Amino acid sequence: MNEIVGIFGTAITVISFIYAIYENRRNAKLINYNREQAWEIYRQASNVLAVYQDLKKLEINNIKFREDIIQGETFAQELVNNCIHMIKRFEKKFDSETIKKWSEGNLLPNESHAIAFKRIALK
Repeated sequence: MNEIVGIFGTAITVISFIYAIYENRRNAKLINYNREQAWEIYRQASNVLAVYQDLKKLEINNIKFREDIIQGETFAQELVNNCIHMIKRFEKKFDSETIKKWSEGNLLPNESHAIAFKRIALK
């Protein structure tokens, strides 16, 4: 009887171990996917923000149109910041040294984005 319990316990342990490995790999794939998506959304949001910043520089006499541009820029900036928070959540390392490498590697469009990343890294 003890022998059957021992075999059964060993089988359960082996199955649990295999399942844990499977779930760990699945979780790692999900994290990688989320990291890639966060970076892609960040790139898109940065492009939208740049368009609004360019529009804001134009001489536009229509007050309502200017207000809409400013509001759009504000929303785009919030979206960029939310993307940075997502990137922070899914990157293995998110500190000043890593941000510096991203800036040098042209992953960040300009210094103002590096400053935003550093500000969020300190939180």
